[in-house]
Amino acid sequence: MGPRQKKSVPGSVAGPAPVPAPDVPVAAPTRQLEIETKLELDPDAALPALGKRKRLAAVGVAGVAEPVTHHLDAVYYDTERLDLLRSRITLRRRTGGSDAGWHLKLPAVEGARTEIGLPLAAGDDGAVPAAIAGLVLGAARGRPLGPVGRIVNERTVRHLLDGAGTVLIEVADDHVTGTSLGDDRTRRWREVEAEIVDGTPEQLAATVDVLVSGGARPAASPSKLARALDYRRPEARRGKTAADVVVGWLSRQVDRLITADRAVRDGDAAAALDARTVCRRIAAVLTVFAPLFQGPALPGLRSALHGASATFDGVRDLRSARQRLVDQLAEEPAPYRDRARTRLEQACGARLGRASERIDAFLTGPDYLQMLQALDDLIAAAPLSRRAHRNATRELAALLAAGWQRLVDLAAAALADPTRTSPLQEVGDWATTLRYAAEAAVGPLGPDAAVLATSLEELQESVEEHLDARRAADLLATLAVERDTDGVAGFIFGRLHAVEQNLAHAAVDDFTDAWDRIEDGELVAALVR
Repeated sequence: MGPRQKKSVPGSVAGPAPVPAPDVPVAAPTRQLEIETKLELDPDAALPALGKRKRLAAVGVAGVAEPVTHHLDAVYYDTERLDLLRSRITLRRRTGGSDAGWHLKLPAVEGARTEIGLPLAAGDDGAVPAAIAGLVLGAARGRPLGPVGRIVNERTVRHLLDGAGTVLIEVADDHVTGTSLGDDRTRRWREVEAEIVDGTPEQLAATVDVLVSGGARPAASPSKLARALDYRRPEARRGKTAADVVVGWLSRQVDRLITADRAVRDGDAAAALDARTVCRRIAAVLTVFAPLFQGPALPGLRSALHGASATFDGVRDLRSARQRLVDQLAEEPAPYRDRARTRLEQACGARLGRASERIDAFLTGPDYLQMLQALDDLIAAAPLSRRAHRNATRELAALLAAGWQRLVDLAAAALADPTRTSPLQEVGDWATTLRYAAEAAVGPLGPDAAVLATSLEELQESVEEHLDARRAADLLATLAVERDTDGVAGFIFGRLHAVEQNLAHAAVDDFTDAWDRIEDGELVAALVR
């Protein structure tokens, strides 16, 4: 928020790095968590007094520093469709104050927003720095970023201090002029922002109380740029039709996918699993509830989602295999265990590196970015069938019942020959698909859909355990004959291979037991009553 100096913390930002000039160091992005409250005041109103207030003194505020005024001038960047703003992200290049530079503000998590900063020189001639552009490539749906708005701000900053002079809370009194660069419309308003510096949430709350008691009120918009552009996020569909439920659910899932996408680009390895799950969830709903849609685009979109999920699967499968084998190695004698562990880590590290590179390449490729655009188009103007306009409870229950019947047929084929992995995997895949569709329908269908989803999850987990054991066994068989595996490690890998084969067989028994427990027509009959 404020024009104070931010602490420099090295960031891990994916995407193409800018090419530095010779002998010119590339500054690492700074990162700061912002916990603030936005208010507004009438343009001519006096700012409520902050000194010698009992409410503030009660939480440890001892005084107020002399006000300091800054002239801030920021150009905001986004796509023509305002994709960043739609994802609650803002990107600006601001001059003036003590923190002039490029600032990327990410959506709040548990009340705190992350601001990533780079110096002005990181973006020559107003071009968005490559590090920031790479981080928001998915949020921008691959579309180019350009100037969309300008905010000129006359800011007066007051710091609330404790007895030792430490800044607890910063209060910024902003007289704002916002201009939409698309149509040159200008708006003027006044905001007051209160932000924690080295204070506490209680001190922030007390500051807000004092400001509100003196005439301030909640800000009309959470973002200066949104107010300057008169932008409002598309409202979620609300209604009782099948389309209202499914399209509204899809919109929320796309938001989650963009969040995971940004985290993956920012170096969060675990976020790849989140992206994988969201892609599978969306594909599942577009499969089970496909009769709600019409037109030629849906099959291609489903295929793209499955391809995205498969790309993320590589990292997930390797991590799963590595962890289960590391756990089993703990039971082996130390001299043998250590040799095998070293070789396992070496081999899995190399494979994980290649799998991560494939994800990075996929995230910057046209197929993935076009998939994101297609999802946006589907949500904005879904090609709906007649069934989509009918009552959600009746239509979604009927489609889940049809999906259940397919599961029954697949399970019968798998149980006819449990030694074959392929039919078992088909059951697991469809159980997962049906589970995600049932979870999407919990709103209109209630606890019955939740019970169905929980039962399907149990079935899914038994199949996944079988497949994970098979994959681990296959990895061990491959490692055992590789040139870099010595005799000791190969011996241990052989022992673990036998363990994984036994676990795979046991998982088939677990699958049979799970199916016996859920093969009860009442699970689905309760939905269609």
